[in-house]
Amino acid sequence: MELKAGISLQTKQVLSQMQVESLNILAMSMTELKDFMQNEEIENPLVEFVAGCGEEAAPVTYKETERFYNGTERENSRENELYEIEDSEKSIEDLVNMQLHWKKISETDRKIVDFCVQSIEQSGYFLIPVPEIAKRLNVPEEQAGKVLSMLKELEPQGIFASGLEECLLIQVQGMAEEEILSEMIKHHLQNIAEGKISTISRALKLSSAEVRKMIHVIKGLNPRPLNGIGGEKAQYIVPDVLLSHQDGVWNIELNDKWTGNLQSNDYYIHMMETAQDQELKSYFENKLRRARFIINAVEQRRETLTGITREILKRQEPYFLGTGQLKPMTLEEIADALEIHKSTVSRAIRDKYLRAPSGCFLFRSLFTTGIPSGDGNGDVSRNAVKAKLKEFVAAEDKKKPWSDEQLAGLLQDAGMPISRRTVAKYRMELGIGGAFQRKDG
Repeated sequence: MELKAGISLQTKQVLSQMQVESLNILAMSMTELKDFMQNEEIENPLVEFVAGCGEEAAPVTYKETERFYNGTERENSRENELYEIEDSEKSIEDLVNMQLHWKKISETDRKIVDFCVQSIEQSGYFLIPVPEIAKRLNVPEEQAGKVLSMLKELEPQGIFASGLEECLLIQVQGMAEEEILSEMIKHHLQNIAEGKISTISRALKLSSAEVRKMIHVIKGLNPRPLNGIGGEKAQYIVPDVLLSHQDGVWNIELNDKWTGNLQSNDYYIHMMETAQDQELKSYFENKLRRARFIINAVEQRRETLTGITREILKRQEPYFLGTGQLKPMTLEEIADALEIHKSTVSRAIRDKYLRAPSGCFLFRSLFTTGIPSGDGNGDVSRNAVKAKLKEFVAAEDKKKPWSDEQLAGLLQDAGMPISRRTVAKYRMELGIGGAFQRKDG
């Protein structure tokens, strides 16, 4: 083997520590930025943190934002409804206490009830067997079983069930088709999940139409009876940018008045200027350079985020007003318009939210590549294609639902040429079943 030595010339960009920190500041959320500035004041005597004078914009729950991400209709929603924040956490103890007749319950029964309430799963299931309850509390098994049966009769239906099957069985009690529904729940839940209509039909000697009717009932039951009750509090997001529209004029405002700001500490600057000790003077000068760098980086972050929002607004104005679909838009487009690098845009929008008249959006969700339209009028976004797909499915004859091939043809006629496989992919992302599952009767 022959070894050869050579010299190669290449250009490689190496970021300085200050550039890296500047990019990190750019990527911070409002809450992270506030914590960073407060810590900087602690570590650097030349920095003075000025507390914010305003209040943060009303937070928005994750649940409220879902209808925008999932393409849910917005036309009939009240604009203010999105921003009304109310802590909907309910106590499981209160839920149980309201329904029990405590005057008729013995002290031992109270102890069993308290144990069951404290041990219930967040889903609403109770997974501890009766013998174990009796053993832990040193009570008779019969009494423990009796109290647990009493708890299973409470609302919401299915609470304290031992699992999904019992939860659903409790909910179908008293229904006209209880016997058939119970049989399907006990022996065919997997077949229901996999859409095996014919298998269930043969096993229960029912027509396909009857099986579909029963499946529709079962799918309407609540598999998690405590969903939204108790457990952790609702999680909120704080929008980073506020976009408002009044009298035809848009206003872009960063939601950072509450985070506070940084400024140089005049007292220590004067001390630096008058210091005779060269070592002390050098220390202060280094800290002052650091202070000015951080202050400039924070201001640059604000300018970059405002500029990105302005460029997005130019392209998505109808969408933010709720009157149009999201248009195709890439990070490169925004970066080119602002004459910055694509990675800078990516860092600036990381985990940040924008609140507009039509909803609260994750910045990242606003960027989507386009699909060439068939009418030569430019690209259409995937969101627009999905919206049209939902429209076609909603309008179809449920006795003869369209296949993916037919839906692809309809979309092509509408100027959205996509393949059958892409239709299937978008359909599944929207939670829409196949033609067989959508068939009624």
